Amino acid sequence: MSKFFALRQLSLALLVTGFATTVQAEEAATASTPMALKPISNMEFTRSQLSEVLLPAHSKLAQASADLAAASRKFCAAPVASGFASLQAQYVNTLAAWRTIEIAPLGPTSEPEVGRIMEGAAQSPEQILTLAKQRPAGEMVDGQAAYEARVLPAWGIGFKAIESLLYTDKPTKSMQRLSQADACAYLSWQAQVVAYHTETLRRAWQGLNRGVAYDLSYPRTYQTQYFNRLVEGAREIGAAKVGLTQSGWQDQRAGATVVGLRANVAGIRGLLTGNQAGIGLDDFMLSREDKDKWAQVDVALKALEAALPTSEQALKPAAAKKLAAAGNQLADVLEKQIAPLMSIKIGKVQPQ
Repeated sequence: MSKFFALRQLSLALLVTGFATTVQAEEAATASTPMALKPISNMEFTRSQLSEVLLPAHSKLAQASADLAAASRKFCAAPVASGFASLQAQYVNTLAAWRTIEIAPLGPTSEPEVGRIMEGAAQSPEQILTLAKQRPAGEMVDGQAAYEARVLPAWGIGFKAIESLLYTDKPTKSMQRLSQADACAYLSWQAQVVAYHTETLRRAWQGLNRGVAYDLSYPRTYQTQYFNRLVEGAREIGAAKVGLTQSGWQDQRAGATVVGLRANVAGIRGLLTGNQAGIGLDDFMLSREDKDKWAQVDVALKALEAALPTSEQALKPAAAKKLAAAGNQLADVLEKQIAPLMSIKIGKVQPQ
């Protein structure tokens, strides 16, 4: 073998070795350095929130309300203890679905009529049933039931009227009262009213979900309301839900305070994280390399979850103060750290 040929072979070997080394180094660098994330747009964020968080939540509420109406009809047809227990259980299921939403009511859910139907300050069963004579005779479809109920006072209509009829007294006394045909018919009427309004809400969100892509201004409107409602909801935990005021603990009459509070906080988490399938504030911020800022929200959210009472027996003043403080801390982070970062003003926001 000539010297020239040997040198040529050696040069080729070194070239191949050097090329392989370069490729390996580049691959290692690529593996150790993650690619920059593409920032999530306001429109992507809003569309995902509507389709993966809000619409599913309202669909769940509408289905639970329909099941509540069905349970009331079944009980009225055969007023027995097992039917009454099933009716109460379905009330709690509907309550949990509602509490997931009402903690931060957005868009059409923040309309006053929704609050009148779902959160009216109900009176005693005796007072509510003075309205039984206003029920039209015969069967009604849900739309007619809602139309006929529009003249009823807030203290005798909707979801809280049902709660009063089911939970003010012990089950035996409530069953005895509702075994009267006119009383049970009134209960069933109000369950129809709730079912109609929650289904109407679901359809409103369905329409909004379909139309949002054609309204380029809505994402910013949504984000403004989103932050304001989350701040208001987190502060409302201490202001109205945990027994630190005269109104007492939320949903205590139904023995469902823990269920309701857990649903409230789950609703906050759903909006902030997008649940499993959607885009949340976490994804939105991380795509903009705001990891440290999101970490503040995450810590406050987990502290709020950790402060939740574990049972109805744990509803003590110390637990109330702890939960209220955690809610206010989350609100402070959102209002003072995150909203300014996104040029969002926190203040009174009108329903959209």
